[in-house]
Amino acid sequence: MDFTFVVITYNHEAYVLEHLESIAYQIREYGQGCTFQLIIADDASKDQTLALARHWLNEHANLFTDVQIHTQSTNQGTCHNYTKVWPHVRGDLCKLTAGDDVYSCENLLAEWRRLNEYDMSSGFPLNLVDGRLTWPTFFNMNMVASNRIYDHGDYMKRLLGISFNHTPSIMFTTRVIRDDAIRDFVRQFVVTEDYPMHVKMAERFSPLSFAQSPLVHIYYRRTAGSTFLVRSATFDKDKLAIFGYLRDHVARGFERLLMSNRIFCYRQTSRWKRRLMNLNYLVYGTRAVLHGLGILRDYSQLKPELEKHRLHYQTIRFRAEAHQAAFLRSTQGLD
Repeated sequence: MDFTFVVITYNHEAYVLEHLESIAYQIREYGQGCTFQLIIADDASKDQTLALARHWLNEHANLFTDVQIHTQSTNQGTCHNYTKVWPHVRGDLCKLTAGDDVYSCENLLAEWRRLNEYDMSSGFPLNLVDGRLTWPTFFNMNMVASNRIYDHGDYMKRLLGISFNHTPSIMFTTRVIRDDAIRDFVRQFVVTEDYPMHVKMAERFSPLSFAQSPLVHIYYRRTAGSTFLVRSATFDKDKLAIFGYLRDHVARGFERLLMSNRIFCYRQTSRWKRRLMNLNYLVYGTRAVLHGLGILRDYSQLKPELEKHRLHYQTIRFRAEAHQAAFLRSTQGLD
């Protein structure tokens, strides 16, 4: 099997068809001569997510050599849902992405093959809000800054300090999902799978290699309920737990002091206190200033071609809406 797409879903009925259509686009446009596996990992959705996916597969299953749908009767959280399908991945390459995001129009299959020698590789995102694609200048500028600041260093340093990574755009080597220690560590958390996964990867695969692609890989959907926008008690517990792990098991000397300060600031209820009292932002900002010319030079080389991506998304959205209409007709007995 050449490639596995893993789709992570929970109540994604409004978006899952767009996600699946973007996978179909990648296969039809760039997947000639390759074999593909599709795995859907659903965390007990209460809406029509799985019904829509199955209806879509009635027409598109021929794109895949193997299709698997894994669900459960009760919601068990992102981390369990994310890791439960790892043993079923058969592809030499594998991409795990949430079912509400959309793959871009770039030749991602070729880009992922090109970067497969690295443990991790990442593209840049476009934000997808209310059907509109935009270039997130602040975030992507800080992705460039993080790559410049931590370039050629121990990847764990990125995790100990302030850094900007876009997990939905990251491609992991398949040895990650075949590592039981990484899976078991991630399962100690509930909704925050990315940070713990990166930490354990950096411990297990030292030195951990990372490459940044200049291309847009993902249209990242931001909704009012997005986990990173809505702090919950579970999210806070996960974040504090991984910060505590880094402080107690990884950080040394001044790094431990900075991590203790980060934990203290994260516990503050005031957003301004969390920012202004956090020494880690001071360290990051100082290093960004020192690397300023290099950051500006790297950022100026990015060419996102927004109109091309917007046209692609409109095509994907149109196809998804057509399938949505066909699904509704079938449920009403009109077909």
